[in-house]
Amino acid sequence: MKNNVFRSLLILCFVMLYSFSEAQSISGTVSDESGPLPGATVIVKGTTNGTTTDFDGKYSINVGNLENKLLVFSSLGYKTVSVKLNTDNQLVDMVLQEDLLSLDEVIITGTSGIATKKQLGSAITSITADDLSDSKAIVSVGEALQGQVAGAYISRNSGNPSGGMSIRLRGASTLSGSSDPLYIIDGVVVNNRSNQAIDLGGYTQNRLVDINPNDIERIEILKGAAAAAIYGSRASNGVVQIFTKKGKIGAPKITYTASVNVNKIRKNLPYNDAQLEWDANGVAVPATRYNYQDYIFTSGTGYENSLSINGGTEKTKYAFSGSLYKNEGIVRNTDFGRKTLRLRIDQELYSWLDLSVGSFISSNKSNDMPNGKNYGPITALIFADNTNDQDPDEFGNYPNIGLWMPSPRETIDRIDASQKNFRSISDIQLKLSPFEGFKVNYTFGFDHSNTEGLLFVPRGVNTRPNGRSEKATINSNMYNSDFNMSYQFDINDKIKSTTGFGYSYQYEKNEAFGVKNDQVGPIDGVIVTDPSNAIGGADFRSEASYWGGFLQQTFAYNDRIFLTIAGRIDGASTFGENERQQFYPKISASYNISDEYFWNNSLINTLKLRAAWGQAGNLTALSPYQIFTNYNQQNYNGNIGYFPSLLQGNENLKPERQTELEFGFDMAMFNNKLSLEFSYYNQEVEDLLIGRSLSPSTGFGNRFDNIGTMTNKGFELLLKAKPINGDFNWNVIATLSHNKNTVTHVEGGRLSLGMFGTSVAQTNEPIGSFYGTFFARDANGANLLDSNGFVQRARGHYEETVLSDGETVLVAVEDYDANGQPSGTLLKKIIGDPNPDFVASITNEFEYKNLGFRFQLDFIQGNDVMSWDKRMGYLFKGGQQTAQELNGDVPKGSSRPNFFIFESFIEDGSYIKLREVALFYNLKIDKPYLYNVKFTLSGTNLISFDNYYGFDPEVNTEGQSNGVRGQDMANVPIPQVYKFGVILNF
Repeated sequence: MKNNVFRSLLILCFVMLYSFSEAQSISGTVSDESGPLPGATVIVKGTTNGTTTDFDGKYSINVGNLENKLLVFSSLGYKTVSVKLNTDNQLVDMVLQEDLLSLDEVIITGTSGIATKKQLGSAITSITADDLSDSKAIVSVGEALQGQVAGAYISRNSGNPSGGMSIRLRGASTLSGSSDPLYIIDGVVVNNRSNQAIDLGGYTQNRLVDINPNDIERIEILKGAAAAAIYGSRASNGVVQIFTKKGKIGAPKITYTASVNVNKIRKNLPYNDAQLEWDANGVAVPATRYNYQDYIFTSGTGYENSLSINGGTEKTKYAFSGSLYKNEGIVRNTDFGRKTLRLRIDQELYSWLDLSVGSFISSNKSNDMPNGKNYGPITALIFADNTNDQDPDEFGNYPNIGLWMPSPRETIDRIDASQKNFRSISDIQLKLSPFEGFKVNYTFGFDHSNTEGLLFVPRGVNTRPNGRSEKATINSNMYNSDFNMSYQFDINDKIKSTTGFGYSYQYEKNEAFGVKNDQVGPIDGVIVTDPSNAIGGADFRSEASYWGGFLQQTFAYNDRIFLTIAGRIDGASTFGENERQQFYPKISASYNISDEYFWNNSLINTLKLRAAWGQAGNLTALSPYQIFTNYNQQNYNGNIGYFPSLLQGNENLKPERQTELEFGFDMAMFNNKLSLEFSYYNQEVEDLLIGRSLSPSTGFGNRFDNIGTMTNKGFELLLKAKPINGDFNWNVIATLSHNKNTVTHVEGGRLSLGMFGTSVAQTNEPIGSFYGTFFARDANGANLLDSNGFVQRARGHYEETVLSDGETVLVAVEDYDANGQPSGTLLKKIIGDPNPDFVASITNEFEYKNLGFRFQLDFIQGNDVMSWDKRMGYLFKGGQQTAQELNGDVPKGSSRPNFFIFESFIEDGSYIKLREVALFYNLKIDKPYLYNVKFTLSGTNLISFDNYYGFDPEVNTEGQSNGVRGQDMANVPIPQVYKFGVILNF
């Protein structure tokens, strides 16, 4: 009996020893030259078994049997290192070397499967959560990208708390569609349209505002057709793919972020402060001036609370987050609020099959004011003669300053405008790896958005004497189904092959309904329902589907030379019957020359050469039913009817097509302390969709055709440097971009794009060039004055000139009489260009132990702005120029001739902005439940060095419009923002 027990105990000991040997635990610390490296990834090669380092750089991982196991250490910005495990190294510490080029970084966007940056023949920008400032006061992803992306021109359209962002990658590529890139979130193509339910002016919300920036793990950006060809007809403007945070192996990690902010106006508009006015006889009399800006603008406050939890096991990982955001605008009675929830679960079903399910919801509401050439408070400011006291009397009546003339104070006090939006984005993803080298991914995604807009203007407001009430809703639903597979194998010891195939189907359905009434009852909130008083309603529905497949082949030679060839075939219900299928090819190559055995350059550590050529399309200018001749709605006595449209359908319509050639290099120098990424590109855009006039004998007014062309040529440079490493760290990121846009063909030589014909597309000129009257000048370039000492408009005649594309255009030729004075017809010509010559940014970050300081400067040079605010000041006497007349600084009456010369209102839009200044402190806490607290203090948009008359040269009245840029009329200025935040890591 005793022997049996002894044998049993002996067997048990052997089993325990064997089990111990089979389930070894490896631990250690990962660091760089300056100390512990938090967030580094440690993974057993060839498996999904991995973990990340904590705030002190420590990790622990169960690896099972140590035999033939490799432990891989990686972190973005550092070289990846592998270590072979054995029984003697259960404690593995690792020091990672910095790699500013990040050529080992895994890239997903634009590849058929998974590739590293060193394999790509085109430029791609990858931005991680660490690169996105957690101290900057931002409401959307677009703001976070400012200064981070070479080749991108990112600007705010308005200072409203929910104002949209314009993102242009390598210039504009369409006249009538959108130049915004294609947005993909966790593999799902999402709606980024900037439609307003009710048109309140140019601040147009960009739907990126729905996304909580704290949820972002990484962003990958492709900038042109050469890189984005496999995305086909939706990708000529580039691709922005956003990856949200996922769960990681380990105990739950909780991050709580809280912040408060104050918003202030940076600069007031110059106004007429002369204490004089002209009476009916033209005699100057004493007058009291009122600065309405003191009431319109206020100091807004805001707050944000965000909570995230992530963790998991080897089989199951989870990530959850929620946020509350509220921000008041600098215009009184405006604000924006947002609530978000997000959940992601990753489950390993089998060793060869993974399932990922994600869902995101966002609910937001904005209280707005009409803005930008509309009847809002800033419109009232520039339209008003500021000798009128705008305060209401004791009975609450506001002064009447003229029919249809808005009162600044009444607009704020009495007009109610709001917009609500509910957004839901969900996806299900399956990843299969049935055998080595073969991978299959399937994604089904759904993006739903519901927007509701309300506007109420009570009876008696000057701009709407009978009042106005409007309500509108927009429903948008997008469904995505994407199937991708790739197979990688070694042809021989030196040549590897990767073949990728993908097919996608997308369906989109949009519904819009609106009703408005121009007869409001005498009591606020009561609407008269007599249908004869109603402007009427509108109901719109549309459906469209898009499908396409691609095939991509990559060959790698000795892991240093890479060649990729790809092609995609696309189809869409919006394409004409004769153009239903479109083909987009691509070829790219890269050569990592510094990996060659002969490379021995102590100055240049890494050098990669790359080149790419490709085509992609833009279908944003195609509406679902332009290929058909349709009917239009007509309202009569509140009833909806239909009549034949004057727009003729066209069965030959197709997407606009961009062909791009790109080449460049990536280089690291001085022991990887400095990196340069340079790209030159040449884009040719053809088949631009343009409306053309038809002869009345056809029975139609116009028709859309693919008849325009344009080009974009430029370069971009990204510099990263780490001059100092250690207890004191200094990091630098700088970008420089130049783009030259030229319209090479439009029918008739010139096409009006908007803003009363002042923005045009003209052959041999940049898109959106300003067109208008200009000063008459003598041979020395000085303004010609009339007998009263006033400036004059140029006069003469127009001559028909044949352009390079064969089209003819009338060109202004100035004429003068015998006295040298302008003579003939009033002339117009190109008088300005809203497109910048150069866009640049530099960010410096300094850290000493736990204390950090960062500042970012943004530079825009060579663009013009047309200031309608200044022009209205001439007309309505509220501007500073009228004060100069009253004070005798300029001849009396000189404002009037200036008003009719549009060149007088072209301003230099160049600026240098102190975009951000931030101070932060990391407090390490040695507690089991709380290990780090980060305090941040920042200021955003603090200073702008410019010579601009108006509030801010970084503005656009037409919001997201592509052809109408640089127009400034009654826009809300971009505020200064001061923010204090706390980040707790549990």
